[in-house]
Amino acid sequence: MLDLAHIEQSTLAFAQAFVAPFSEAVDKEGRFPKEAYSELKKQGFMGLLVPKEYGGYGGNALQHAQVCYNLARFCTSSALCYMMHNVATACLAAFGTQAQKDEFLPKIAKGEISFGLAYSESGSGTHFDLPDITESNDGQNRILNGRKSFITSAQEANYYLTYTNSCMVKGGKNNWITPSDIAGLTHEEGVWNGLGMRGNVSKPAQYHNVKLSVNRYLLGEDGQGEAQAGLVAMYFIIGLGAVYSGLGQAAYECALQHCKTRKYTDGTTLADKPIVRSHIATLYTQVQSQIAFVKEAARAFDEQDAQAPCKIFASRINATHLVMSICELAMRLGGGRAYSKLLPLERYMRDALAAQVMAPSLDVLQVWLANALLPNE
Repeated sequence: MLDLAHIEQSTLAFAQAFVAPFSEAVDKEGRFPKEAYSELKKQGFMGLLVPKEYGGYGGNALQHAQVCYNLARFCTSSALCYMMHNVATACLAAFGTQAQKDEFLPKIAKGEISFGLAYSESGSGTHFDLPDITESNDGQNRILNGRKSFITSAQEANYYLTYTNSCMVKGGKNNWITPSDIAGLTHEEGVWNGLGMRGNVSKPAQYHNVKLSVNRYLLGEDGQGEAQAGLVAMYFIIGLGAVYSGLGQAAYECALQHCKTRKYTDGTTLADKPIVRSHIATLYTQVQSQIAFVKEAARAFDEQDAQAPCKIFASRINATHLVMSICELAMRLGGGRAYSKLLPLERYMRDALAAQVMAPSLDVLQVWLANALLPNE
């Protein structure tokens, strides 16, 4: 069970028992990590960011990062799907109407329902804050039409937080609590076949005259979506930084173990070689840098530090650069065993490559950080 007082230890123990045994199969089969996700629901993890008055743990961004990090040490797909659920939950807890909180938050805390994000679109690429999907007014309902290009946990999450353009507030955006099985919502099969992060099941979905009740499903107030997306971005980017920090830790541990146990005929090990020892020191420094920066960014957000957005953007940029460097060097140390797929380093390398393109991409984050540091006067 999730234990906030010992959050890293309890998550690590959970991941070793319920995530690690299935991570290789999830990657090979390109399937959703059902076993891990089922246990996350049973053992309280889905309610981490649900306020205590609704039956949750009332957790914060730092604890969000800590859980995602330790899950990712064993399966990045499990960690990413869980992370996106947390992001949607945080947004619902912050902006939902009282009726929405009463309906959905207790069910999340009990593990009865889970959420995904329907933000990305082909027309705007990694700029997920610029949706094309349209709304039209139909009395007490709103009709959605358009296409989302990547929905992680597609058809596995019960609801998607769908980002749209408001048809009632000029220039406004909305988030809709969209049932994943609602009439008019169709998922495109056979499209997702990721190089890495293969268990995400990030299917495209088409919205054909999807009818949603404004009172029940419009998150918060009409046109408030941009402010909501700002919160989504903070939890999302912190979560991604944590996921890729966990992956970096996994690659380091694998490389370290290989170097300590790879023996030569003279009785020495790979770890006895001076250059290898230097490489291990480099890997250790990099993995410590990753998670330390992510945790500092999360702490700054929790404490409403004015520098929090800059730290969040920079920590994800740092984690992205480093995870690719870590996995590349780990593959080199793994040698023939790594390239023969006798070690999981090849999988880690494929997962790491997704870091630079996953929205908001590395290049978009660089622009966001630059704009935050150098605002136009």
